[in-house]
Amino acid sequence: MNRRTFIGSSAAALTALSVGRSQAAAGPKFTMCLNVGQSGVKADPFQAVDLAKRYGYGSVAPMASHLAKYSADEMDRLKTAMKEAGLVWGAAGTRPFFTPDDAAFAKHLAKARQLAAVLQKAGVTRCMTWTGPSSDTLTYRQNFDVHVRRTKEVGKVLGDCGVRLGIEYLGTKTLVLKKKYPFAQTLAGMKEVVEAVGLPNVGLTLDAWHWFQAGDTEEDIARLANRDVVTADLCDAPAGVPRHEMPDSPRRLPCATGVIDLKGFLAGLVRIGYDGPVGMEPFDKSLREMPTEQAMQTATAAMKKAFALIR
Repeated sequence: MNRRTFIGSSAAALTALSVGRSQAAAGPKFTMCLNVGQSGVKADPFQAVDLAKRYGYGSVAPMASHLAKYSADEMDRLKTAMKEAGLVWGAAGTRPFFTPDDAAFAKHLAKARQLAAVLQKAGVTRCMTWTGPSSDTLTYRQNFDVHVRRTKEVGKVLGDCGVRLGIEYLGTKTLVLKKKYPFAQTLAGMKEVVEAVGLPNVGLTLDAWHWFQAGDTEEDIARLANRDVVTADLCDAPAGVPRHEMPDSPRRLPCATGVIDLKGFLAGLVRIGYDGPVGMEPFDKSLREMPTEQAMQTATAAMKKAFALIR
């Protein structure tokens, strides 16, 4: 490295550090997102909006299956209710579509077109899916190529309707070892896939569980930009179990055990100026056994405790 290159690299690093510090000082831009399903609550979109308003959320996860059945009048009423409640949409979910089989993928692509139209009608701009961390039939390179090829096609369909797509990597080591060939299972690994796709509306879904399982850190998140992250989720891990021996579920409510460094996870999002939804995904069956108000109180208290870590 010559003197000019060194000076340029140092200046860029200092600029990035300065931007990160200023964003951190400004506080979080992201919203606490209510996903009623993950909170153990059965509700339609109108009921979800009411619950989100009463319990202090800033966004609510869309339920595409409900939205697809709504008339234009019902959709307008829902949008009005959200506006009056001061809410914005979180991210919709869609099943993985990374199959090498062309006929099977054609069906996924048709469903993606339907989903994109529904989300556009509702004004939803974020969508997420996930990918397996290993395969019995595809080597890493083969799997990488399939992911890039399929994501380009689905990403373009969603992008034409103004929808961003975030891909979630799965870092759980007990999942990785279930199949023969490992695939992307870290933030950096999935970022390489996204960069190879090369579409401006395709980015990452960050889940604190898989971030923890992968051994990722706050600094790994801080290397990203706001545009790289589409949505994020929180949870905690069981205490007293070695990380590499944990099953993928059940998990714990945010801040239940302190095993996952949620302060570092959220601080990383603050540092990049992330302005999207942050929900939770604890896979906690006990929530489903509670009455609606008790489940909401329990889930919301956990989320607010996590958000308080960075305030």
